[in-house]
Amino acid sequence: MEKSKYGMPPPKSRREFEHNLFLLAEDTYRIVECGNDDLFRNFLWATYPHIKNIRNHPSGRLNFLTIDKQARLQANMKKWMNV
Repeated sequence: MEKSKYGMPPPKSRREFEHNLFLLAEDTYRIVECGNDDLFRNFLWATYPHIKNIRNHPSGRLNFLTIDKQARLQANMKKWMNV
């Protein structure tokens, strides 16, 4: 993704979208392992309700029907903020 002066661009492919969701998963792991109670409480309040329902297909690919709008936006934002 390239920085845009008009805001966050959507991912261009399934691969890029799955990459963004795995960045969110890595960030989740970092928050849980860091030991910061305030950060963890904020994660439980803001993020966890949206990512707890994400499921995989038997093939290992993410099931897009289980990803809600908030999880999608947060995953794309993680990638956009790192560019």
